[in-house]
Amino acid sequence: MADLVHTSIASLDGFVADEHGGFDWAAPDEEVHGFVNDLERAAGTYLYGRRMYEVMAFWDTHDPVADPPTVGADYAAVWQAADKVVFSTTLSAVGTARTRLERVFRPDAVRALKDASDRTLSIGGPTLAASAYAAGLVDECRLFLVPEVVGAGTRCLPPDVRLGLDLLEERRFRSGVVYLRYRVRR
Repeated sequence: MADLVHTSIASLDGFVADEHGGFDWAAPDEEVHGFVNDLERAAGTYLYGRRMYEVMAFWDTHDPVADPPTVGADYAAVWQAADKVVFSTTLSAVGTARTRLERVFRPDAVRALKDASDRTLSIGGPTLAASAYAAGLVDECRLFLVPEVVGAGTRCLPPDVRLGLDLLEERRFRSGVVYLRYRVRR
C-alpha cells in the first residue's frame, strides 16, 4: 500500500496564494527546488485539482533532454515519469502525457489506488487536498514554509479538519524556507 502525501509551499501564515491569486513569492530557489526534486522522485502518481494541474502542466512541455541540466530540467523529468489524475468538472480534456481526467473525487477510488500502488501518491492543490484530509486519506503532510506573510488568500490546509501529527523531519534552507514533514496520526 502506498502513502498519500500532501506537499505544499506556503507562506508563514499558511497561504499557497495571496488574495489576488499570486504565488510568485513562493518560487523556490535552486537549493529548495533540488530538495523538492529528490522528494518527488518517489511519486508514482500525482493527484491534482484543475487549477493545480493547469499550473503544473508546464512541466510536460519542458524538454529535460534538450535543455541544459538544471533543477528545472531535473524536475521536468521526474514529473513526466509519473502518472497524473486530474479531478475536474470543468475541463473537457487533459493535454499532458500519462494523465487521465476524473470528474469527481471518490475517496474509495483513491483508497483503491493507494492499495494497488507500490509508489507514493502525491496530492497537490489545497481544495483537492482538503477533500483527501476530510476522507482520512492523507498519510503525510510536507510543508515548505516561505519567510513571507501574505495576510489573506488561499489556505494551504483545510480550516475544518483536525488532525494529530507527528514531526518526522525538519530542515532549514539558506533562503529562510523551513521544511516540515509530518505523519498523520491514526
